[in-house]
Amino acid sequence: VTRMKVTLKYEESESEDLHMTLRLTLPQKYVSGDAIEVVKLFVNHYNKKHTESLLAAEDLHLKIVGGNHLKNNDVVGDELSTGDECYLLGKDSTQPIKRPGASAGYSASVPPPPAPVAPAASSKAATRNADGKIRCKNFGCQQFFDPDGSPQDCLHHKAAPIFHETAKWWSCCDNTKAYDWEEFMRIPGCTKGFCAGAKEGQKRFLGGADLRGDNAPVRLDADAPRDPRHKLDDMRKGLVAIGVDGALFEHAWSRMAAETADLEKVCDVFSARFTSLLSTADV
Repeated sequence: VTRMKVTLKYEESESEDLHMTLRLTLPQKYVSGDAIEVVKLFVNHYNKKHTESLLAAEDLHLKIVGGNHLKNNDVVGDELSTGDECYLLGKDSTQPIKRPGASAGYSASVPPPPAPVAPAASSKAATRNADGKIRCKNFGCQQFFDPDGSPQDCLHHKAAPIFHETAKWWSCCDNTKAYDWEEFMRIPGCTKGFCAGAKEGQKRFLGGADLRGDNAPVRLDADAPRDPRHKLDDMRKGLVAIGVDGALFEHAWSRMAAETADLEKVCDVFSARFTSLLSTADV
């Protein structure tokens, strides 16, 4: 095997903001090398994204979903097959942490749906730097800001990133792709607003009026349709609920996205196929 496709997942943190899934095509040097090199590769990607919660490769090891734990000196090609999924676990961990709401009906390769977000912006206090500032949680913004001070202008992406093999892009700006991390992080944002200590979906108000309503973020594409990533996630949840392997669905739409380079087209294809299936089903 000269190249190998694998999916690596880190879910050891209690905060879902610090989870990460990375789909990679490993070149020959990693396939014929030790497992620790794959761990280091994942950690390198993770630490660039989560500078407030750095991982150490020597504290982690690989665990094949439904299979064995790998020692860090095991040869990758001897233990893994293309298409395998692995968790990155701590030294003393034997299984991934079970999340609230998990049930026996889920495939081992599919993480359970996230627990509802509490009205408070985040379940974990943000880490402050030496100046008492925290890092903005908006996608693509690397600024630090004072959450207790005046609003700080922010130009960010409104939707999550996609990593497919060596390509990286933002799902809200899928016409611009990058092939290294620095280039990816330089892709300009599409949404104007203010730096925030919680991702968009975690922001809640307890009632009454938003005192900063007049200063709410102004989107450059306010009339844009719903993000197709959200549509695909809703489809996956529905399929998993009736017993379909969520990983199989993710693999299917990832392949279609790579071929069409258009997530909206992927949604349209699924819509047409499901409609055709239902219309021809015997009642």
